[in-house]
Amino acid sequence: YECVDIVRILMVPMMGFAASPFALSASYASLLGVNAAYGTGLNGRLPTNALISSEYETSVTPVGATFAIWGPIFVSQGVGTALMASGALPMAPVAPMWMATWACEVVWQLVFASVPLPAKSADDQRKLVSLVPAAGMLVAAHTNMVAAAWRLTEYEFDSSILRACFVDFPTGLNAGWLAAATGIGITLVAQHIPAAKQTLAGPNAGAVLVGLLTAYGTATTLALSSAVPGAALGYAAATGIACMGIEAPPKHPERGGRP
Repeated sequence: YECVDIVRILMVPMMGFAASPFALSASYASLLGVNAAYGTGLNGRLPTNALISSEYETSVTPVGATFAIWGPIFVSQGVGTALMASGALPMAPVAPMWMATWACEVVWQLVFASVPLPAKSADDQRKLVSLVPAAGMLVAAHTNMVAAAWRLTEYEFDSSILRACFVDFPTGLNAGWLAAATGIGITLVAQHIPAAKQTLAGPNAGAVLVGLLTAYGTATTLALSSAVPGAALGYAAATGIACMGIEAPPKHPERGGRP
């Protein structure tokens, strides 16, 4: 309980900041802006995630269609943001963690886009300068969104259909996908460390990651299911989509996209 109390004390300033509808809306707008920029490449001025992933492909990179999950995540979080900013739903349960997650995702995007292109133009050490902090941002993003899901369990009494659809569900969906993205990011790092290539990025890495995601996802889903079924459903859906994408044939022509 002492650790939980410490975490809550540290979160107080952030929660006060996130209570601003403008701050929440601006954070979401920034997330969309950055993703739109790197999704389109701004007419060749920026490297797209598809281009980067094609240069830095791993044995656990899901097929391209899998990344369509970001559509439901962005849309449902956008509606949730509008509802919280307008006062239709309370901001206290998840707004601080959503904003922290979005900040990590934005930083991840900027760092991931700094990898050398083409990949063969640089050695492993230079690639790791970008890949290691990028993986760290994915870990932080996942941690924050999982924290949001757990915080929702403390507001079980305040649940509603609106909250279940546009706060609980996107929280679980985003957290579940970020778990998979974290595994991919760590595998990508391992792929450029000679001592770890065979154990963490070898031909069986996909099966290992799917197994870990399934076990972790099942445990998280079951833990959330009684108090926050919407978040549990989102987490289970994201885990299933990620695992199916990773298990797809490795030579699929559409592999690559935004972790």
